[in-house]
Amino acid sequence: MVRHCKFCYAAVPEDYTTCPVCGAALGVGQGQDQAGAVGQAGDLPAISSEATPAAPRDSGASREAPGGTAPPGAHAATPTPQRAWYPSHLQRSEFSTKSGSVLSRSSRLGFILMLFLFVTGLGLLIYGGIYHPAQLHAGATATVSAALTALTQGTAQAQAHATATAIVQAHATATAAAQATAVAAATATAEQATYTAATQGTPTLTDPLTGQNGNQWTLDGNLREGCSFSGSSLHSLVASDHVFIPCLALATNFADFTLQVHMRLARGDGGGLVFRANADRGTGYLFFVGSDGNYSLMLSDGTQANALVGGPTPAIHTAAGQDNLLTVIARGSSILLYVNKQYVGSAQDKDFSAGQIGVFAIDLGHVTDAAFSQLQVWAR
Repeated sequence: MVRHCKFCYAAVPEDYTTCPVCGAALGVGQGQDQAGAVGQAGDLPAISSEATPAAPRDSGASREAPGGTAPPGAHAATPTPQRAWYPSHLQRSEFSTKSGSVLSRSSRLGFILMLFLFVTGLGLLIYGGIYHPAQLHAGATATVSAALTALTQGTAQAQAHATATAIVQAHATATAAAQATAVAAATATAEQATYTAATQGTPTLTDPLTGQNGNQWTLDGNLREGCSFSGSSLHSLVASDHVFIPCLALATNFADFTLQVHMRLARGDGGGLVFRANADRGTGYLFFVGSDGNYSLMLSDGTQANALVGGPTPAIHTAAGQDNLLTVIARGSSILLYVNKQYVGSAQDKDFSAGQIGVFAIDLGHVTDAAFSQLQVWAR
């Protein structure tokens, strides 16, 4: 009867108490149960129950005499029943090895799969959590940087354009100012030449204004204000606020001419020349020179006087008691104004073409006394 070890499934003779393969202790009756179980399962080859148990390995009966002849009186040795248990043992060992290999390969495949999944997940985590946001951040940074660069360049270009425009404008302004200055200088030079030409030769009319004569000056016996001769001069005295008093030569009538007179302010605000006037209507032009250094050309329509041109000029002597030489050159609608032989301004007006000449004083808040002398007229 053959039984099998429950630990290694090796075939073990019935009378063995210890497995000769794995050394495990065997109980009585164990092999039969296991043999039946193995037979039923069909896992191992069938083992003959009639196999003779092997004799102990150190028994002399199992050895052959030299030359292959048994010793005298000895029985022929029974072959060791190795086929009764070694084949089963070998088959089980191969089964165990194959099962271990299959399990080992499955474990390795599972481990490799898990490792692959882990590495893939880690890569996705790194890409999604670090690398991709970094790329997005870098892209956004690059976009913002590009926008800022474009903005900076645009701002720089705008500033450069603005600077260039400012330079051009400044250059244009400077050029215009220079041109205006040049034109003014050229104009002043030309007008100065005009003055020189207009005052040459013998005057058509000369009046020292020391007394009444054939020019028929309008005089007023009122000592408070009006026109009178005094101290070798014709005085115009006015003591009414914003009122001017003209002293006209009623016997005169000039259209195109050069009129010149010396004026000295004894006190007050100012005075000047009257020309192309009409005593009956109260119309005409007034060339005013003030003690504050301003001049103006005014047109009187009989009710009020309106300025045509005026402004400050350094040509006026503003100190009290100083003499100023006033000159008007009238040619058609063109009127040129001079103070102390210096051109100060001009105007174009066609309202009055001819009329009487004279002088005046004006009160702009202060009683004014203006004295006139050496009047001259060049008519041509």
